[in-house]
Amino acid sequence: MTLGLLACSTLAVATAQEPSRQYQNLHVLPHDISPDELAHVMIGNLRGLGLPRRQNQGCLHCHVGDMDRPSDTWDWASDAKPAKLKARTMMAMVDAINREYLAKLDSRVDPPVKVTCYTCHAGRTDPRPLPDVLEQAYRGGGVGSAVARYRELRGRYFGGDAYDFRVDVLSGMAFHLAGRGAFDDAITLAELNAEAHPEEPSARRTWLQLRLGGTYEKRGTEAVLSEFDAMLDSESIDPAVLDGFGWGLDRRDRQADALAVFRHNLRQFPDEYIPNESLADALWFRGERESAIKMFEAWLERHPDHEMARRRLAKLRSRL
Repeated sequence: MTLGLLACSTLAVATAQEPSRQYQNLHVLPHDISPDELAHVMIGNLRGLGLPRRQNQGCLHCHVGDMDRPSDTWDWASDAKPAKLKARTMMAMVDAINREYLAKLDSRVDPPVKVTCYTCHAGRTDPRPLPDVLEQAYRGGGVGSAVARYRELRGRYFGGDAYDFRVDVLSGMAFHLAGRGAFDDAITLAELNAEAHPEEPSARRTWLQLRLGGTYEKRGTEAVLSEFDAMLDSESIDPAVLDGFGWGLDRRDRQADALAVFRHNLRQFPDEYIPNESLADALWFRGERESAIKMFEAWLERHPDHEMARRRLAKLRSRL
């Protein structure tokens, strides 16, 4: 059956109509579509967009009518609503994908993958991914609006297919805002992420790193190191926090500040491998190759069974 939008009769009434019923204003669906076929298509549309089925209420997203009037008096054929015209185009697109593109792929699974409205909409009328929705809210009303929108959508859709609420989504947006210089807003989103994902160490780590980033932009490296030491006194922190911050500086061509951060991290966590490896790597990249090799050698004297350090040392020696 060719997919498309039509001026449908109500689902409840459609199944009771005679199979020869000719519907009006059809552009994509066949003119001789049966009531059962019509109901199947329309129910799929409602499910795909997350619209209510009760008493045809969801049909009003595209069709002209009023819940205060019986649905058999609605103007189903009308194209007055822009949503109906969009839906007609989208359904034609879905048909083309299934019939003209997917059908030509080799080695398809059985039953074959089929694109539907739900594939993109996943139970919501706006198919945009969560970062785009939050970006629109941010541009329209600032970080407070973005936070409110996130809470609203998470409360409504969490556990379903509609939006990706995994930890990396808000972290990515927070880092993006930081890259634009909006550190206070970035920290707010990162804190929200840590609240939403208390079981994810990376969410809290991002929040702490962005707090340090905001301090760095305002007061420089020494202030960052002092703040990090204060965090150590009041919060449980692993060496990955300052390590990630240091590599962020390195990527921004602030190698001198990055080295200061790596050295400080090593002073605070001398028996952790990450600070040792990062400082050694940073020294190597700056051309201080003998210093880097000596650091790995010193580490292996204390930890002779550390296979990763042994492999790194062998690789560096081969490059001399």
